[in-house]
Amino acid sequence: MSSLKQVFDRLLNGLALCQIHRDAAGRATDFSYLLVNDAFVRLTGLANAVGRRVSELIPGFQSSDPALIERYGRIASGTEAERFDCFVEALGMWFNVSAFSPAPGYFIAIFDVINERKDAERSLIEKTRQLERVLEGSMQGYWDWNLASNRFSVSPRFETMLGYEPGEMRLDPSNWWAYVWPADLQQAQRSIDAHLKSETPAHEAELRMLTKSGEWHWVLTRGRVVEWDAAGAPVMMSGTHTDIHEKKLAELALLEAAAVFQSTHEGVLITDTQGAILSVNRAFSDITGYGADEMVGQSVSLLASGRHEPDFFRNILKEVVAHGLWRGEMWSRRKSGEIYPQLTTVSAVTGERGEVIRVVAVMTDISQIKATEARLEHMAHHDPLTGLPNRSLLFATVERAIGFARREGRPLALLMLDLDHFKDINDSFGHRAGDELLKSVSTLIRTRLRESDLLCRLGGDEFAVLLPALTHAEEAALVAEDLIAALDCAIEIGASTPLRVSCSIGIVTFPEQGSAPDELLQHADAAMYRAKRAGRNQFQFFSDVLTGQARDRIAMIEALRNAIACGGFELFFQPQVTLRTREVSGAEALLRWRRDAQTVETPDRFIPLAEETGLIIALGEWVLRAACAEGQRWNVAGRRLKIAVNVSAHQLRRDDFVGSVEGALRESGLPGELLELELTESALLSEHADIVRRLQQLRELGVSIAIDDFGTGYSSLAYLRRLPIDTLKVDRQFVRDLEPERGGRPIAAMIVQIAKALGLRVVAEGIETQFQREELLLLECELGQGFLFFRPLECDAFRELIGIGSA
Repeated sequence: MSSLKQVFDRLLNGLALCQIHRDAAGRATDFSYLLVNDAFVRLTGLANAVGRRVSELIPGFQSSDPALIERYGRIASGTEAERFDCFVEALGMWFNVSAFSPAPGYFIAIFDVINERKDAERSLIEKTRQLERVLEGSMQGYWDWNLASNRFSVSPRFETMLGYEPGEMRLDPSNWWAYVWPADLQQAQRSIDAHLKSETPAHEAELRMLTKSGEWHWVLTRGRVVEWDAAGAPVMMSGTHTDIHEKKLAELALLEAAAVFQSTHEGVLITDTQGAILSVNRAFSDITGYGADEMVGQSVSLLASGRHEPDFFRNILKEVVAHGLWRGEMWSRRKSGEIYPQLTTVSAVTGERGEVIRVVAVMTDISQIKATEARLEHMAHHDPLTGLPNRSLLFATVERAIGFARREGRPLALLMLDLDHFKDINDSFGHRAGDELLKSVSTLIRTRLRESDLLCRLGGDEFAVLLPALTHAEEAALVAEDLIAALDCAIEIGASTPLRVSCSIGIVTFPEQGSAPDELLQHADAAMYRAKRAGRNQFQFFSDVLTGQARDRIAMIEALRNAIACGGFELFFQPQVTLRTREVSGAEALLRWRRDAQTVETPDRFIPLAEETGLIIALGEWVLRAACAEGQRWNVAGRRLKIAVNVSAHQLRRDDFVGSVEGALRESGLPGELLELELTESALLSEHADIVRRLQQLRELGVSIAIDDFGTGYSSLAYLRRLPIDTLKVDRQFVRDLEPERGGRPIAAMIVQIAKALGLRVVAEGIETQFQREELLLLECELGQGFLFFRPLECDAFRELIGIGSA
């Protein structure tokens, strides 16, 4: 049961395995929870459910939700799987449920809580009704115009917005001239005529209308034909009048301010509250390279440099809304793409009620000031000869790296590198040649490091290398070995004789060998002098133990590299059989490294190292081609067996992986349908879109895809449904749990049922007993592999097994 719970708890959906209880008449009256996952508890709030009946766990459930119990009873009787929405009255919650029966009398329910979706549906209905009420109670003025009778009627708000009492205005069309500015009336009549001729979808015009106090007030009028007669002629128009007086005044104020901001030397940018650019001045165009015609209407985000977090700009807007002003430095982008710093003042323009209606930004280009500051900062923290960080910057960076390493629980390493016999070069060729050599060496070292690594010159011929975020401390030895090999060469300095150099490196690791920057540097220095005393041109850890472990690891990597180059690997084959007949139906290719006549290494010894060093790509390529060649040999001999090959996540992520598979099939002649690629669940999780595309391309080649060790990883049913997968391989631990004393039969049943529901083949791994085989047959699992049938066989032994003889 513990294994079943492990799988359940990895699912994102709530999931419960339940047993139905029936009365004497066979009606489902209750059910018990046998197993639930963490998501079940999180979604329902029901803790301690395992072993309890639902009637006990949720009082009142039997009386309030009998239909749900009956439905689960029907599903547990062996009917097809069902998916449905239901409201559980006893909990007051909506659920989306998928349920099926793994065995008679039991059902598995997979669910999500959908309260929010149901609430959203109710909210949409309410909002629709609310909109109707808002339109009815709006403060806009409404009007209707009967074109047949020429009668024009208005709502009370139409008149009161202009200071008149309701019914005081005489607004028949023949009297419009008494209330509307002449030029605006002509514009409105043209708009109405165009709409009545169907030239425009609606009538719209801005008018100056006479108020009762004798002032001219800006109003926006909109309308459209809403009724036609039998001949199709318009008979009724309806529309609104909206008070836009303040808006128009604000626009006029901006126009008046244009003369001011066009003459200033600072760049000025005016936007609305949504960030749409309304206006820029000439100085802005000079600074950014954008003309006014290119910017107006664009979003201010066009100028974003990408150097600020989104919260940076949200916080500026909050400050402007709260206090009316923000002043500070920010990075912006010119039209050329150049990123530059600017000193910016952002001010709010408010309306009558204090709301922000415009945002004005005044900016000064401070790139020259910043460049000067940067040069001074660089001089303070960098070596003038090589341009590398100096001791001061190294200490600050190491301190930050230590903080990160503590939080992440990952080691870091500090390397102290000193050139061997550098004083002899200075004495023989002069200090100028020595300086040129130091610059060449620094350039060479930088090419061998990662972007995250830090190279510093401490003075003279001493360099330091900080390696943060290591997987294990011994990685530092690989870097040191690479640097020693890279520097063991002749370096040309001008027209003089090429100079040969070598280096000695001391290595110290955090946290084992130091916990503070000065302590790490001191210990790395001591380790470097040990390397010099030991004969130079080598590395030493501060600890003898780590030095030995690192050298062993490097030796192992070198042996692995040589084995790949010289063909030191071979394939064993684990037969896959039809469980009912024990007939061989295929084989899984298993990699072995024959280091010598007595030693054969299994993958668990060297695959992790190959993945860390990138050798897995070449190794995986060899396995793929060798397996395809062997599979075609069986095919040609008349044994059409599928061969399964394990694929690393590193291989699957490569853009050329599908091409490699296609090449292996083409070179060997093996039909694609006889090749199956086995992938772990973790390999399928990252870069989902690219992975799915590659799997689909493999399927187009005829290649089938299997998930290895199913149930030990992510195991999302939704994820499985979207992936182009053919086979699920049941992990050996679940097969082992089939034994009576382990009580793991329901989990195996669930996995087989899931595979069947998704239309997938099922292969059980690690079958060791006849009881396990018989249980799997009862669960309708057709294929399997394990020591009950065969152990992994060498190539010749497998050929003999399938009756084709050795090549």
